[in-house]
Amino acid sequence: MAAEADKVWDVAIVGSGFAGALIAHELGKGRKNVIILEAGAGVPTNFNEYMRRFYSAAAKVPESPYTPEIFGPNGLSDPSTVNAGRPTVLSLGPKGAFGDWTDPKQAYLIQKGPRPFASTYDRVAGGTSHWLGTCLRFVPNDFKMKSRYGQLLDWPIEYKDLDSCYGEAEKELGVSADVGEQTYCGIEFPSGHTYPMPKIPNSTTDQYVNKSLNQNPLTEAETGFLGMGKPVPMIPVRGVPAARNSAPYRNRRACAGNTNCIPICPIQAKYDPTITLNDARNTGFVTFKERTVAYEIVLYQSQDLRHRGERNRDSATTANVKKRRPDRQGRGQQKRHGGTKPDGPSLLCRLGHVAGTDLSLSWPADHLGHRRSVRWGVSSRTRRVPSRHR
Repeated sequence: MAAEADKVWDVAIVGSGFAGALIAHELGKGRKNVIILEAGAGVPTNFNEYMRRFYSAAAKVPESPYTPEIFGPNGLSDPSTVNAGRPTVLSLGPKGAFGDWTDPKQAYLIQKGPRPFASTYDRVAGGTSHWLGTCLRFVPNDFKMKSRYGQLLDWPIEYKDLDSCYGEAEKELGVSADVGEQTYCGIEFPSGHTYPMPKIPNSTTDQYVNKSLNQNPLTEAETGFLGMGKPVPMIPVRGVPAARNSAPYRNRRACAGNTNCIPICPIQAKYDPTITLNDARNTGFVTFKERTVAYEIVLYQSQDLRHRGERNRDSATTANVKKRRPDRQGRGQQKRHGGTKPDGPSLLCRLGHVAGTDLSLSWPADHLGHRRSVRWGVSSRTRRVPSRHR
């Protein structure tokens, strides 16, 4: 740990979701030294434990396969006892009932409106584990909302600027789709382009809807509400590009129709960022820090100032170390050598503490000569560590 405090990294990435994983992999292949700071648990060598937890869960909600555990010995886990917690749909219940969304002993988020925000997230691979796998490209007019429709803003780029990036992302995720079906509303593909895998076959429901819609040519009276500016004789039912294998791809099996894409595919036929994270770490240039909360970014004007800041950080009088919790106020009791200390789950410890470490990472200066560092804390797997405000 101490050695890493003095290491200069080429890139520090906070969060290991889609963007973090893909960027880390590309940089690792380019032999750049990268560190990823992830608040959640690490990436397992296999996901058997996820499946065990999911199969045994009484409530198979989106968060059920993943850590931290939803249930404790007396019902829902108390969020204040979890180092890096997350909300669950089970904590969106009515006031005074099970899962009371206003009860800090059950609900992770502090919400003060008339109704709760009814969405949740995970702390596994950036929280992207239970996505559906849909991979639609933007259509060209999505980039021209203001000039085309008088709404929102125009993007400073166009569809064609992202065309090659879409292709690279689709290769990495393993997208199944048909180019002919996806050539609509101005979307174009390079000559000879194909998706990594053929489309997922239309379901029986898809086929029935398509047949019912298009048995007879549609009339203007039926389709005028679409505002297309021209007659629409038919409405085709298209397959949706999906990061789900229609054939074996990169050592992963084809979709077997388990009807369980969310929250977890039992055979990993659907892509998730843990796949790319493992590839990134295999480059030998990417270091992954689990249960690590980044809580401050400091911009230094010079190397000397950075060194001065490091010396102050180790003293008892440093004032620029800010104790922060990512998304809720602290309200729990953290045990500390037989005593208690009110605090939240973003854990920062003195350098060399037995249960964790408070470090500062830095990476090279930018074109203006500024150096940057990220302060971060690592918590023990088995012990909660109190924050230190120094």
